[in-house]
Amino acid sequence: MSGPEDAGASDKTIVTEMQPEELMAAQQASVPATAVPAEVAPTPPAAGALSEQPSTDRTRKEGPDGKRMSLLEHLAELRVRLRNAAVAFAVAMIGSFYFVEKYFDYLTRPVRQGMKHAGHDVNFYAKSLTEPFWVYMKLAIIGGLIIAGPFVFWEIWRFVAPGLYRREKRLAMLITSSTAICFAGGAVFAYFVLCEPAAYYLTKLLTSFSSGNLPFRLDPMIMMDEVANFQMLTMAGCGLAFELPIVLSILGWMGLITSRGMFRFNRYAIVLAVFLGGVLTPSTDPFTQCLLAAPIFGLYNISILVVWLIERAARRRNEALDRGAPVASS
Repeated sequence: MSGPEDAGASDKTIVTEMQPEELMAAQQASVPATAVPAEVAPTPPAAGALSEQPSTDRTRKEGPDGKRMSLLEHLAELRVRLRNAAVAFAVAMIGSFYFVEKYFDYLTRPVRQGMKHAGHDVNFYAKSLTEPFWVYMKLAIIGGLIIAGPFVFWEIWRFVAPGLYRREKRLAMLITSSTAICFAGGAVFAYFVLCEPAAYYLTKLLTSFSSGNLPFRLDPMIMMDEVANFQMLTMAGCGLAFELPIVLSILGWMGLITSRGMFRFNRYAIVLAVFLGGVLTPSTDPFTQCLLAAPIFGLYNISILVVWLIERAARRRNEALDRGAPVASS
């Protein structure tokens, strides 16, 4: 009988007689299955992470070949956008020169109606030969800005928008459109409500003095440049005053002011509205100031409601986050 030594010797003989390929296969088969590392499943992104991904229309960030644009390429694109905006403004301004007389006629109509109701002859004067030209130049520039404004904004937006997130795009569009609407509303309010009563009150102060032996009369001698500046400054001042809800809403969204604090300040808002009415209108009479102070005070109270709505939306979003519920991006 063979002993253990003979069995061990026979095993060694078998191992040495095995080919190298068979030996490698035997070693791999002897490795336990637990030694093979398992693949780790990728972690799914968070619920709100997808909402913060940039928009896919990166026309400014990537060129035609799909590569990111360099600084010089960004500057070149900015030059193209500014060139297009400048060409649109120049064309609109040149075209406005054809209608400047109609602009002046329509612009000064509230003043002429106020002077007529006050019992004065409606006449405007020019103190120099070049005054009509410069007045028409200002009207053409403003007309060009109004006409080419949407196209200029579109060119700027095409340069800026690809670098914004979707939420930032919506916020920028909301603020821009609200600002334009409020400014236009203020200008329309000044033209149809404020300018004619102001002209009537100011020219009504020019009366006749028939008492005594030497009667005399105060007649208005209004220059062409003065009446145009009065109208444009009044409309621009009212447009700025109507931006109050936008400014207060942004401050409320940033958390700098609260609706409760604004409501407590409401008693002082009347004085502030009268002060702003005196600063933003070119006339110094209290009647015009009160006409502008009334809508400013009303817009302040509307701003309280808007800030309260912003606070309520933020409060609901925080409560949803505390509960662990997914929050849709606004």
